[in-house]
Amino acid sequence: MEMIQVRDLHKNFGDQKVLKGISFTLNKGEVISLIGPSGSGKSTLLRCLMALEYGDQGDILIEGETLCKNGRYIPENKMRPVLAKMGMVFQQFNLFPHMTVRENLLCAARLQKKDTVHELDEKCKQLLKKVELSDKAGEMPARLSGGQKQRVAIARALMLNPDMMLFDEPTSALDPELTGEVLQVIRDLSAEKMTMLLVTHEIGLAKDASDKVIFMDQGVILDEGTPEEIIVNPRTDRVKTFLQKVYL
Repeated sequence: MEMIQVRDLHKNFGDQKVLKGISFTLNKGEVISLIGPSGSGKSTLLRCLMALEYGDQGDILIEGETLCKNGRYIPENKMRPVLAKMGMVFQQFNLFPHMTVRENLLCAARLQKKDTVHELDEKCKQLLKKVELSDKAGEMPARLSGGQKQRVAIARALMLNPDMMLFDEPTSALDPELTGEVLQVIRDLSAEKMTMLLVTHEIGLAKDASDKVIFMDQGVILDEGTPEEIIVNPRTDRVKTFLQKVYL
């Protein structure tokens, strides 16, 4: 099943062309990593998928439902159930500082009104266990490390039962020693066949956890293929040069 379809997506900021005709498909159970230099349009692409930015041209379909057609997004009242199929984790943790960890997980889920209070409590406990933060349910975000905050953000996104997860460089705001605990959660989700689209500068994660890797540069997709084809044995000089600087 095609979970995300993007066709000829363009996005401009004034005279600056940030996305120049992006097309790709994310299938159910698949993990795609978007890699490439800063400023290549990777994060903008994710924001267009979540309607945090509006593309100027092209189509976006989420599980076969149109989100954007010829650069025109569907009305907001029809958009919400489509966007609810995707969970998003940002570079910054975006936790509510005045709420405990447990309250951060429960607040958005309560708005959906799909589960009972007991069911939400049980789901909260299970997800905090999944991200190894069972003992932090009553803590305030200010008392957590960066890695712990990001794991709470992942658990909060999973509380909404998304069909797929989008990650926008989830470790970029972390100290190197805290990165591993977040990467392990993402690897665990990959092993569980969660459908994921990752914007990441962690080339090791892209290599180990992805079914497909897409290399973007200057608003276009320069190459895409398996981790073997893109990372282990890159086929283009541009990808080789990039990897030599950041990974090899």
